[in-house]
Amino acid sequence: MIDRIKRKRSKHAGNRFTAVFKSVFLLVFLVYAYSTSSSCYFTTSTNERHDIRHSVNQSATSNTNNEQTLNQRKVDGTYLGQLRTEGSQYATVMAMASGYELNTYKRFVGSLRKTGFEGNIILGVKEPLEKEIKQYFQEQNVTFKYLKLVDCSFGTWSEEEKKEIDSHELERKTCAHPYNDIKLRWSRFPLMRDWLQECETCTGPVLVTDARDVFFQRDPFEKGAPEVTGLQVFQEHKTQTTAHWLTQWPIKDCKGIDFAQAPYKSTMLCSGTTVGTRDAMIAYLNDMHQEMILWMKDPKCWFEINGDDQSIHNYLFYTNKLQNAISVPNRMGIVNTVGVQGAKILDDHHAHLKAKQESDESQAEETPFVGAKGKRWIGAGFDLIDDEGHFVDFDGARSRVVHQYDRLGEPFEAAILQGPLHKLLGQHGE
Repeated sequence: MIDRIKRKRSKHAGNRFTAVFKSVFLLVFLVYAYSTSSSCYFTTSTNERHDIRHSVNQSATSNTNNEQTLNQRKVDGTYLGQLRTEGSQYATVMAMASGYELNTYKRFVGSLRKTGFEGNIILGVKEPLEKEIKQYFQEQNVTFKYLKLVDCSFGTWSEEEKKEIDSHELERKTCAHPYNDIKLRWSRFPLMRDWLQECETCTGPVLVTDARDVFFQRDPFEKGAPEVTGLQVFQEHKTQTTAHWLTQWPIKDCKGIDFAQAPYKSTMLCSGTTVGTRDAMIAYLNDMHQEMILWMKDPKCWFEINGDDQSIHNYLFYTNKLQNAISVPNRMGIVNTVGVQGAKILDDHHAHLKAKQESDESQAEETPFVGAKGKRWIGAGFDLIDDEGHFVDFDGARSRVVHQYDRLGEPFEAAILQGPLHKLLGQHGE
């Protein structure tokens, strides 16, 4: 669901190690509070860019110091709840995955099946489906649901007008049957609710996720994975807050609440990945749908933008309208959303090479990240991957679900072709 957007700078102070410690403390508090009692955007932080530039310099000058920093930042037991005693046979992964090439489906589905995931994979796609894609889905035991596109009830274009507008404008006037009263991108919520209710074998935990920019390193619901109770929503990087225009502007105009100010200003939640039990997920998808209907009925809540489902996602959670929901800090749960950190690393990579007058931007895309050596496609000082090149959580364990990896650009794609992730993602998951 997530498109690239223009990022703006926001101030955020704090030592990185201290922030990690606070994240652990926050998760302890959230788990305690829960026991007693939903495509993502990003901005640029001056302090975080300084941290990244510092990491670049350190990677270039002192690999030993970087290894020590990495070890210091690891914490034990990022997940503090119960672990699963069953496998993923009855678990479900769902995504709206329409209009992609076969290679994209292979990276998403292929990496998931390679982890040993035995459960249901349900994808929403456009008809007709290419023969080779349909065959691949059948081989990988993927359930695909055809979308029926119709004109929206809230606005139409003439055939002549449709020829003159771009794809984004056309999408805003195209809806999915039978939900022609809400935006096309919003329709994934009620549609996936319906598909989940129809699935008799989908009795275990559920992951609703983006597809294009997601791959899997470990089975998200295998035996020994975090047990899923209620609903889990996932935070983005700590520097990305609800002061971002994507949440602050729509919510303030629609609801009169300023998410850039206390007590509502909080870490941004990504609507591209959500985990829950079957019942909790159905309730969440229904809550999103019902709120969307309210927004469509109120002229104050009409916004000609893509991605405002994330506005609704954050609004519902931070106003306590989602039942049995907890917010999981990034890199401390089933999902690792790397977009904010990845984009900053890539930007700084370009700036670092430009400052040394070694290359222009196009050449920088082809140049490995600073500190890349052996199986490591990026220096240890970035605290992003392990010695084998896999993305890791704060405890050093390999992340199960990696979201927004594309923000790392061509240096990461080159690493996939030659490095340790080739077995998992090379040839696009074949």
